[in-house]
Amino acid sequence: ICPGYGLALLHLEYFVANLIWYFEWTAMDGNDIDLSEKQEFTICMKNPLSAYISPRVNTF
Repeated sequence: ICPGYGLALLHLEYFVANLIWYFEWTAMDGNDIDLSEKQEFTICMKNPLSAYISPRVNTF
């Protein structure tokens, strides 16, 4: 295993958290986002993620 694996995971978690925090996510078709899975070599989304993202407006 790579010696930087743990550090890379920390940075990945921080990156994803910032994407969720700083952007408003909505489905492209107005419905809920489908999070169902399908089995391939690994588990992946059954339907690709299609979403609009827009910057959040800070109210504080």
